[in-house]
Amino acid sequence: MPWICPVCNGLETMSPACPRCGTQADDQGRAADMFGPYAPYRPIDDLKRTDGLPDLARHWCVHLLVCPQCGYRWQTARQELFSRTP
Repeated sequence: MPWICPVCNGLETMSPACPRCGTQADDQGRAADMFGPYAPYRPIDDLKRTDGLPDLARHWCVHLLVCPQCGYRWQTARQELFSRTP
């Protein structure tokens, strides 16, 4: 798996403003991890094949964001980086 998410791997941080109220949102991690109790333990590419998004083909990591002020929830995709390390 040569593609890695810069946010999940601590290379970047993500702190976008809420589109409803402007408060800094909290990154809740990969959206696919919320599919069920065992989702975080499934292979990432396996989850990408079943989430209905083009994230596997486009090398995206889709994150769930939640506003602590108004509770608004949304998803955003981060471009994964090619890693030369196996």
